[in-house]
Amino acid sequence: MSIKKVNYIFVSLIMCITLFVVLKGYGGMTELIGQTKIRYLEIAVFMMGLDWVFDGLILNDITETVHGKISYLKSLKIAVIGQYYSAITPFSTGGQPVQVYLMSKDNISVAKGSIILFNKFIIYQMGVTFYSLIMFIFKIGFILNDAKAAMPFVIVGFIINLIVLAGIILLFYKPEWIRPIIVYCYKGLHKIGIIKDLDKNISKLDKSMEEYRESVTKIKENKKSSIKLLILTLIQLTCYFSITYFVYLSLGLNEASFLDIIAIQSLVYMAASYIPTPGTAGASEGGYYLLFKPLFTKNFIGYALLLWRAISYYFRLIITGLVALIDMILRKRKAVV
Repeated sequence: MSIKKVNYIFVSLIMCITLFVVLKGYGGMTELIGQTKIRYLEIAVFMMGLDWVFDGLILNDITETVHGKISYLKSLKIAVIGQYYSAITPFSTGGQPVQVYLMSKDNISVAKGSIILFNKFIIYQMGVTFYSLIMFIFKIGFILNDAKAAMPFVIVGFIINLIVLAGIILLFYKPEWIRPIIVYCYKGLHKIGIIKDLDKNISKLDKSMEEYRESVTKIKENKKSSIKLLILTLIQLTCYFSITYFVYLSLGLNEASFLDIIAIQSLVYMAASYIPTPGTAGASEGGYYLLFKPLFTKNFIGYALLLWRAISYYFRLIITGLVALIDMILRKRKAVV
């Protein structure tokens, strides 16, 4: 069985488990659905759409800096298809290779495509790391008082994000320090048989390091552009995190503020983002339940989880998957003609 099929089966299994748990715990589900304020869910879906819009804007801006003029619609398509493949692969690793391939079909070389996506990754990682860490500090009291069960989950995410942040800073200012560390790890993995061809992997590392140096140079040379992209990334993240806020309002709840909700949602994202499952399935649901239970209460948390995941993941999977499918069909037709 292919890895792709395993990913689909895993995501479907998590979806079925989530539905089972929610439906089992809510005998009055019909009543809950009837009480739901649909206009707020429509805004939540709109926020998901804005996430795509800003993803396309960021990719378009970087592409025009590195490569040259390209239409926004092409960048949006590449960004959306990349989100689909990221959503169905562990660690979101499937998106970037597909995006490089799509760029190559639009006369953007593989080397330039790699640099574009390296730039995007660096800026996004900086944005999400700072966002999550600031919100962690802001909501530390809430976690200690109302969400103690989630503490280990959040702490692990916090530590991983700190490591990532330290790595980004080192890569920015001392990239030559990183290579010996990675090579040392490669040698260890080679000794225990996980890495078969050590020289080939070191060669790939050197190529990646060179692409990274070019990316960092471009970021340093275009500070104003980088700041603009970082701001766009923070807006994109806020749109995505605010989906839960509108789910919260749709249930008639209003005690928590917008800042409270997006702060906690960023912690869910931080803690789950490094779990090696497609779309962080399982980890996202678990983190959401533990952290948001005090705000949604036992009466609403399961239903809220279902609504949030339906919009932020399954709706995204359907729409981005359709875009990927239509693009593939059009390309095949064009190739035949």
